[in-house]
Amino acid sequence: MKISRPEITLKGIQIKSLKKAQVLSRALSVMEEECGIHEVKITLSNVFVCPWIDLEKLKRTPMEKLLKSIIEKLI
Repeated sequence: MKISRPEITLKGIQIKSLKKAQVLSRALSVMEEECGIHEVKITLSNVFVCPWIDLEKLKRTPMEKLLKSIIEKLI
């Protein structure tokens, strides 16, 4: 049996501060836990990330670390 993997896709969002990135991380974590089946693919596209955000501080939780790695691939 093939398992359908859910996907969370966010397009055209703005991440304006470290605090907003942390809030987004918590929201993604909740969505993944509540709606995910085994694992969830998270995709960001056409995202604006304010250049003054210190992404090195986005490391408190596993989801923050994942979000940081996704953002770093985009910028």
